[in-house]
Amino acid sequence: MNKNIPSILILAFAAIVSSCGNPEQFKVDEVYNGFKLVEKRFVKEVNAECLYFVHKKSGARLLKIAADDPNKLFNIAFKTVPENDFGTPHILEHSVLNGSKNFPVKSPFDVLLKGSLNTFLNAMTSSDFTTYPVASMNNKDYFNLMHVYLDAVFNPVMLEDSRILKQEGWHFELNDKNAPLVYKGVVYNEMKGAFSDPMTELYYRISKNLFPDNTYGRESGGHPDAIPGLTQEYFKAFHQKFYHPSNSYIFLYGDADLNQELQFINDHYLVNYDVSDDIVEIPFQKPFREMQVVEEAYAVPEGSSVKDNTYLTMSFVTHPSEERTTSMAFDILANALVNHETAPIRLALQEAGIGSEVMGWFMEMQQSVFAIVVQNANPEDRDRFREVVFSTLRKVVAEGLDKTTIEGILNRAEFNLREGNTAQKGLMYMFKNQQPWIYSGDPFTGLEFEKPLAEVKAGTENKLLESLVDKYLVNNPHALLLTLKPEPGLQSRRDAEITRSLATLKASMSEAQLDSIINETRQLEQFQKSEDTPEALATIPMLQLSDIPAETEFYPVTAKKASGIPVMYSDQFTNGIVYATYYFDTRALPQDKIPYAALLSSILGKMNTENFTFGELDNELNIHTGGFSSELNTFLQNRMDEGMVPKLLVSAKSTSEKTGKMAGLMAEILVRSNYSDTARLKSVLTRHFAMVDADIKQNGLNYARTRVSSYYSRSGMYGELTSGLDYYRFLSGLVSNFDEKYPEISKNLEETAKLLFNRKNLIASVTCSPAELPGFLQAVEETADILPEGSGEFQPWNFHFNQGNEALLSASKVQYVVQASNFKNLGYQWNGKISVLNQVISTDWLQSTIRVMGGAYGGFSSFSPAGGAYFMSYRDPNLKKTLDNYDATPVFLEKFQADEQAMTRFIIGTIARIDQPKSASQKGRTAMQYYFEKTTADMLNQERKEILSTTAEDIRGMSPMVRDVLAQNVYCVYGSEAKINENKALFRELITIEKED
Repeated sequence: MNKNIPSILILAFAAIVSSCGNPEQFKVDEVYNGFKLVEKRFVKEVNAECLYFVHKKSGARLLKIAADDPNKLFNIAFKTVPENDFGTPHILEHSVLNGSKNFPVKSPFDVLLKGSLNTFLNAMTSSDFTTYPVASMNNKDYFNLMHVYLDAVFNPVMLEDSRILKQEGWHFELNDKNAPLVYKGVVYNEMKGAFSDPMTELYYRISKNLFPDNTYGRESGGHPDAIPGLTQEYFKAFHQKFYHPSNSYIFLYGDADLNQELQFINDHYLVNYDVSDDIVEIPFQKPFREMQVVEEAYAVPEGSSVKDNTYLTMSFVTHPSEERTTSMAFDILANALVNHETAPIRLALQEAGIGSEVMGWFMEMQQSVFAIVVQNANPEDRDRFREVVFSTLRKVVAEGLDKTTIEGILNRAEFNLREGNTAQKGLMYMFKNQQPWIYSGDPFTGLEFEKPLAEVKAGTENKLLESLVDKYLVNNPHALLLTLKPEPGLQSRRDAEITRSLATLKASMSEAQLDSIINETRQLEQFQKSEDTPEALATIPMLQLSDIPAETEFYPVTAKKASGIPVMYSDQFTNGIVYATYYFDTRALPQDKIPYAALLSSILGKMNTENFTFGELDNELNIHTGGFSSELNTFLQNRMDEGMVPKLLVSAKSTSEKTGKMAGLMAEILVRSNYSDTARLKSVLTRHFAMVDADIKQNGLNYARTRVSSYYSRSGMYGELTSGLDYYRFLSGLVSNFDEKYPEISKNLEETAKLLFNRKNLIASVTCSPAELPGFLQAVEETADILPEGSGEFQPWNFHFNQGNEALLSASKVQYVVQASNFKNLGYQWNGKISVLNQVISTDWLQSTIRVMGGAYGGFSSFSPAGGAYFMSYRDPNLKKTLDNYDATPVFLEKFQADEQAMTRFIIGTIARIDQPKSASQKGRTAMQYYFEKTTADMLNQERKEILSTTAEDIRGMSPMVRDVLAQNVYCVYGSEAKINENKALFRELITIEKED
């Protein structure tokens, strides 16, 4: 479950027509199943009738988007206002999904994960609200999910069972009187992991200092130091205060019958409540009289360099959220002032030599925040940073922003608003509308973007943006200048202090108190190990195998040609948008150039070209396309590691009338980019490394998984060289020695580009409607001659795999433990039944041992058709215990028992992962994956038959394969210095993650 909700600024105009049992029959001021229709409005931005109701008896608000979309979504949200850093809203979000009055199993959420056809199932905590969305394309499943979620939020067992707070939030663990007293809990460890990321610490400090007097200065997710202050009494009172229908916002989307939805919600739940007089309000923070200046520290490993590792931020509290035009304008300003390649603050900081990367953030809240964040700076840069920012802002007010840049940024924003390129449209609309609805009380305001967009467009001609800069940035004392600097060994000292504090507390306890904690520890463990009774499980509604489609949807491509270049066409309705991707095979490179392919993909579109400066190019891409990107991807032909087909993908999208311009810009970037501009190359390379450096601190699981793959597979070793620790070290060496290595870097990039970007090494793909195809083929023909012919030859690669069993030491407070191998290398073959095995291991065994009993935020497995078998933990307080639990998996499988109903749940859950809805562009990407990997519809349908016929005996029969995988004893752990050093005998090598000076 996600702690934070990202700000989403996308709305669709996809062709959706009204359905849902004929919205025309609903009349304003009439009452339907207890709901009074307050307003009915056709919202053209979603091209559907939207109906806003208020439940007369309970006061619940409900908005229905009556769209003809089978991917139905239900969501209920509550305004939740924390008074402290206990994390009560977040822990409550977890806990209500751990059993309810009508569904008395230990975790209905986990049961649904095992066996529902959901297309989305989650819950999220934001700074001031908590939201519970579920989605499904199956009508019966949709109402089942709605039932379970409504019962969870209104009738949770956690109100009476304190074990749930102990499991999901925190508890003392004491196994015997000689053992150390420790803190455990899922959210406690989740937030330890979250606060291992400097960006989380940075956001926390910004919020705390900008909003000292209201809820935005509190950590709704919970700060690890404060979570142990939460009591059962406070927990229960928080639910009773905020989880009332009068404080709820219900959102419905899709083609379900509205009468049935209203009747179900009313009859089963809302009819039992009366309107509450308690109004949940958040007081506004009083403005400051002067900017606050604050310095804080974040943890890095002992012995780490502190040079160029400081974050500098300047943040401003701007305007109330209901000012929609101002909010849209600040979204534009984040790019115009900071994020655009030639944004004035970016260029000024580069010229001043402050930091290596800068970002502009706009955070929409009740009182919105605009922030400028610099990475890889130094504490002594603080005052110069402030002066450079303010002098630049004053210059913007006096001289204005560049009109062409603003035109491009506005065009890109409008494209994104109108495109709606997602299969989860209900979820997209829900996220877009949630905060504006809660803050303003207007249920439509977050959906309607045409008016604020028009006002911003018109305002740019009348200095609207510059006036906002003057009012809210230059002359706004409600601001913060924050320095967040690294402190080596800080986490080790904090951990030692917690250990000392708990030891002191334990020493002060009486024998009776110790016995009580030991008893509670054992009782909780027994509760966690206990099985739900068949009677309890039977209360969770479920589908039958007959409800599942008999075949897997297959996405084909049709082969075309343009000037001799193969073009693979995916026929999809895209509403006039053309999605183009060029696939270049990186086997054209010698092995020593592999890391340069990754570097090249990261800087494409950011360099000067023959015809454009980098700023002009950024404007051209913004004006004429909806986006340009490049990435590496690896396909495994015939589902074999030996069949690795590594590609560099260059993608763009545009409206059909601009296809020619899009293709021309793609060719310009591919062939005419200038890699010899020293200053520009240094700037782009340094910024790219700053992003990778931040990523390695945020995504420990990805780096551990990539590293472990490099111990035994070609594709894994390729991934390590292009996105893993080896790539991080490669970049660090280039950046720290740039002045010396510049000629070598420039030469290698030029050679890499020439070897890759040619006609014989290119397969193009396009996803669009048939009417747009001829225009794209013509555009490829018109630009094909820009690309050289090339040889089409592949280079030999002879990988030497990394040595296994390493530990990656970081400032993390938790671990990411990955154990893996390839079952095909051990003589086993892929079968659809392995997908069900994966569902059993992930949602039953690892969910129980790693998360519920182990206290990690997550534990799961992954088995792929190419043979990869992974066991993984996420934000895990344990290390050796987790590896032991992995090793115990074969014993669990040997003893595995499941009746027909239980197996049906596992099978349905497996199918749900396969049958996720896809947007048009996603279908095109999947079609190309099938093409490169030689996957056929017959193969997919055969696997589906194998999945649907899986039995408990089949699961037990795969135990030897899992035993052989784990017997390879191949693992990698990313985690805290202290925990890794406690277990250093497990590792061949300990590697500290840090960049070169």
